[in-house]
This record gives sequence, C-alpha cells and structure tokens, in this order.
Amino acid sequence: MMENTENWVSVLRTRRWKRCREAGLVLTALQIDHEVERIEGRWIITVPRQSVSRARIELSEYDQEKRHPPVGILPMPELGTGWRGVIVYIGVLLAVALFARQDAWGHDWLGLGRIDSVRIAAGEWWRTVTALTLHVDFSHLAGNIVFGAFFGLYAGRYLGSGIGWAAILGGGALGNALNVLIQPGRHLAIGASTSVFAALGLLAAYTWRRGFLKNTPWRMRIAPIVAGVGLLAFTGTGSGVEGDNVDILAHLTGFISGFGIGVGLAAVELPREPETQRLWGAIAAAALALAWMTALGMV
Repeated sequence: MMENTENWVSVLRTRRWKRCREAGLVLTALQIDHEVERIEGRWIITVPRQSVSRARIELSEYDQEKRHPPVGILPMPELGTGWRGVIVYIGVLLAVALFARQDAWGHDWLGLGRIDSVRIAAGEWWRTVTALTLHVDFSHLAGNIVFGAFFGLYAGRYLGSGIGWAAILGGGALGNALNVLIQPGRHLAIGASTSVFAALGLLAAYTWRRGFLKNTPWRMRIAPIVAGVGLLAFTGTGSGVEGDNVDILAHLTGFISGFGIGVGLAAVELPREPETQRLWGAIAAAALALAWMTALGMV
C-alpha cells in the first residue's frame, strides 16, 4: 500500500482470489494504478482517489460482459477456398461410376470393391476404401455428390483441402471397418455415404472444439445433429445387391469416426503452408489409388 493511505480508496472487496485476480488484470490492462491487500479473510483492491470513478465503471462493465457474453458465431480461420478438393471428389466418383458401369479392363468393379465383411475379415482391407467410391445407381451417386461436396467444401475451408479430404477419406474407411465389426453375419455395402457422414462428424467436432458456435443459441448448436437426421432420410450406402436398402449403421459409424478425427484435429494447430496441404492431399490420393490397384490385382 502507498504511504498516504487517505488518497487510496477501496473499489473491490471479495473473499474469492479468482475475482480479485481478474479485477487486477482489468485494471492493469487499463493502466490504472492499484494495490491488493488481504485483510480479515478478504481481498481488497484500492486505487488512487482520482481513479476511483473510472475503476468502478470499468469493473462494472467487465462484470456485465461476463454475465451476458456476446451472442453470435465466432469467426473461424479459413485455410483455403475448399473448391479444389470438391472438384477432385466429384471427378473420382464420376470416373469410378463410369469404369464400374463398363467393367473397365475386364473387371467386376462392384464385386471387387464393395464392402464384404467375410472377405474383409480374410484380409481384403482395401474394400473399406474402394466401397466409398461405388454406387448402386445415378440417384445414389448424385445424392452423395451433392451432400459430400457441401460438407467437403467447408472441411476444405476450415482444415485445408489436403488435410480435410484426407480426414474425410480416413473417417469413411474407419467407419466402414467399424460397421463390418458390428454387423452380424455377412454384410455387403457400397457408397460414399459413410464418408459423407464422416465429413459431417468432422465439421461438427472441429467447430465445437474450436468454439465456433459457443456464443450462439442452442438451436444453432445442435444444427449438425439436425443435419445428420435429415441426411438419414435422403442418402444411403446401399448393399449393392437386389433389395438394396439404406445402411443406417454405416452412417452412424462414419459420423462417430469423423467426430473423433475432428476432436483430434481441433486440439492441434493446423499447418497453413500450401506444401503441407498438397502433401496430405497426395497421401489421400495415393491411399485411394493403392486400394483400387490392389482390388484390381495390379499390385
């Protein structure tokens, strides 16, 4: 305390050290001289008499801001436009659809690439990846292109196209693997829906952990869940066989896998360098190419 105590006035008395520390930080940031004392179990902050009015106003405004945090979506840093990854995604799905329809190079692409739990258990790991690029018909393909491009676009913006699409591919493959483990008996499936839901889970977790929706109404915070329920009604992985139906469990495992990856990515600082994004994009492309080359017996 300053020697002339008559010129110093108390502006805060509290039993909580945290409250005292916060007030001290506010006054320090505003360059208001102050002293802290502990008397009879209370923390007391005093300031020069000429600063009393200003100090009390600033502390009062700080308390009001704490009680009523700002409402709105927090800005999320964008690492790219996201369009490059979307274009590649659409191109891959269309190309595989064309090859499969024509039995390119004399191969049954559907039979070699679809999810088959028995064959995966026997070691045909690539099916968890190749199945993501196969579809039953045009409507199945179109639905996954639209929804996949939409969620993939934002994944590319927030995580970068390279890391974003590598995470989506990894989440889709992991979701397929989990689905195979859970499904009883022999299970057949195809479709990009598992990776679409992985993208949805990825975005939901990443925006949540980064505080993107922290200051928004609860209706907005549950928007990813609402979107997931809506997608259940419009898209499906399908079985690839007669009597095809929607594989809802694959949607769930895809979402869970993507969500887990999103939590992990939100905990680290993502690289902004284009070279790193291109590297992860190349890794994803190489993984997909290796899976199909293995399925077709090229390696």
